[in-house]
Amino acid sequence: MKQTVRAASEADGLVSEMRQLAQATAVVPGQTIDDPAYLERAISTRIATFLMVLLVTIIFATSALPDVGPSLAKVIQAHL
Repeated sequence: MKQTVRAASEADGLVSEMRQLAQATAVVPGQTIDDPAYLERAISTRIATFLMVLLVTIIFATSALPDVGPSLAKVIQAHL
């Protein structure tokens, strides 16, 4: 894909605009937020993230149990 000089400069401009937007909306840790909508989104995001991590953990744990169960039973039987 051939990119012209003008397209490259436009991409640089877009990247710098996105960087400025990200820096402008960045929240300092420990800063109190008075916006109830932002607080609701932040809490909802944290709860959703926690639930997704919990779901993935449960899926991996239950998929590993059939493999661990029989081999663990053999190890215990060998030591008895």
